Amino acid sequence: MKDFMVYISSDEVDTALLLKKTLLVVIIIAISILLSRLTQWLVRKWTDEEIRTARYIRVIRTLLILINIILILKIYFSQGRAFSIMVTLVLAFFALAVKDLIVDIVAYFYIMIRKPFAIGQVIEINHVIGELVDIDFLQFNLSEMGDLTTAMTHTGRYISIPNRFIFEHPVFNYNFNDPFVMVDISITITLDSDRDQALRIAGKTAYEKYESMIEKYDPEAVEHFLNKLDSHDERGKPTLRAELTNIGFNIYVQFFTAYDEMGKNKMIMRNAIYDAFNQAGIKLPQTYSIQLD
Repeated sequence: MKDFMVYISSDEVDTALLLKKTLLVVIIIAISILLSRLTQWLVRKWTDEEIRTARYIRVIRTLLILINIILILKIYFSQGRAFSIMVTLVLAFFALAVKDLIVDIVAYFYIMIRKPFAIGQVIEINHVIGELVDIDFLQFNLSEMGDLTTAMTHTGRYISIPNRFIFEHPVFNYNFNDPFVMVDISITITLDSDRDQALRIAGKTAYEKYESMIEKYDPEAVEHFLNKLDSHDERGKPTLRAELTNIGFNIYVQFFTAYDEMGKNKMIMRNAIYDAFNQAGIKLPQTYSIQLD
C-alpha cells in the first residue's frame, strides 16, 4: 500500500512510457469490443431464444469488462502490492454485483440434486402457476397456466423465474407423484336454515358429482391416489363439515380432482350444491352494498 501511495504522489512521469501504456490500453479496449461483437454474433447463431441470448451476452460483456479492468490496473500499477490491492477491491465489488447470480447457480445444483420439480410438471411459485419447460444455471422457465373456463390451460405467456426463488418462496408441485389434488369449496347458509338437512343435501349432491368426475379418470391412477390417502388415514370420497360464522353456517365440501380440472370441478360442485339448496328451500345470506355520497 505504501508503494502504491508513493507511485500515485510521485511527480516524476515517464511521458514515453505513459504513451505506450495508453496505446496498449486502447488496443485492449478495441480487441474487447471486437470480441464482444463476435461472441454476440456466435450466440445469436447458436440460439434463437431472445431471453437466453440476452442473458449470455450480458454475462460475456461483464467478463470482458472485468478482464479489461484487471489488465488496465496491471498496466498502470505495476507494483505488485498496489496491483493486488486494486484487484482485490475490484473483485469485491464484482462479487457484490453478481451475488444474485451466484445464488442462482447454487440453486440450480440444489434443483438438480433434490429434484423438487422436473420438466413437464406443473408448479406454483410466488403466485405464478405454469408447466416447467426449461431449467438452466440462472433461471427456470414456465409456460403459464390459468383457471380458464373448462380446465387449467396454457395462457400463451412464457415466464422466466430466477433459480434463487426456490429459497425465497414456497414451491407447490401439482403433479409430483399423482395427477390429483385435494380441493374444497364452501357455501354459506343462513342461521335459521336447517343445518343437518343442508349437510345431508350437500353430501348427497357432492357424492353424485364426485362419482361422475372420477369415472373418466384412469382407474389405476385413482386407486394409487386413494391408497396413498389411506396410508395417511384420509378419505378420498367427499367429506363435509359445518362451521358457524357471524352471518350463518359455512358448509365445506372436500374432494379430489385432477390438478388441471380444479377450477372447472370446483365450479361444478359449488353450482350443483347451490341448486340443490335452492330446490330444498335452504336460504343463503343476502349481500348488501352501501354507497356513501
